[in-house]
Amino acid sequence: MLTVVHGIDFSGNARQWTPGCRRSNVWIATAQVHDEKFMKLVALRRVQDLPGNFQPFKRLAGLLAGGEYCAAGVDAPFALPARHMPDGGFPVLLRDVAKLPTGGRPFAKGEELVVYGKRNASLEKPKPLRTTEQFWQGRVNVRSTLWNGPRGGAPFAAASLTLLARIKRPAWPWCRVPCGLLVEAFPAAQLHHWELPYKGYDGSDGRSAREEIIEGISPRIEIPDGLHARCQESADALDSVLCVFAARAAAAGLAPVDDPTAAELEGWIAVHPQGV
Repeated sequence: MLTVVHGIDFSGNARQWTPGCRRSNVWIATAQVHDEKFMKLVALRRVQDLPGNFQPFKRLAGLLAGGEYCAAGVDAPFALPARHMPDGGFPVLLRDVAKLPTGGRPFAKGEELVVYGKRNASLEKPKPLRTTEQFWQGRVNVRSTLWNGPRGGAPFAAASLTLLARIKRPAWPWCRVPCGLLVEAFPAAQLHHWELPYKGYDGSDGRSAREEIIEGISPRIEIPDGLHARCQESADALDSVLCVFAARAAAAGLAPVDDPTAAELEGWIAVHPQGV
């Protein structure tokens, strides 16, 4: 039985995926599941540090395509609002996104995804939200997958859907399989649920908040000293660690789905329900 889980702090900015980016915000956490309530962090690295000579986006795709892990939590949206999903649902969405022009980038620009979504249905509002995003709206900041303006989620969605299309692994909640399961994570929602600092923990001013988060999750995950320092220094590294909890919860059948009908159409954000 596979006991490895991954967490990925994602980006829709193509520059963050270039081989020479030394301060990339794309981090991959790998943890070993010890039992139902405890894990140990065994690796924490930027995407550029993954082995291989390919472009980093392809390296991550290669890591996930093999399915040699229990589950992987990705901090990025897995679908569009139901109104803008194609006939045929999630599989057709991935097929269509894989065909969007990339202009030599690893994935299409957010504006291309917005155009695609508008082909399926006109926009009723500038920033439409999925049901799962509406669930968290008002508690944490959410991004619309079809907004390409400031703090828009369209670039994230274009990148993540391209990744999902490329690696061809089962995704939760549409599938539940014992290995190689992909899971949509949202660190801010996880922190809010656990009543830990869920905003203002980035940058030098957020160091004390990051330390509070690390201390808060320590009953559930062992973080060795060297990796502990990386979490202290980088909110993005810490976010990737938080994503392993979404992966673990979905794989163990613990992640709640508050609206199964909506989730079947447009996916759902996985949150580990048990307190720290």
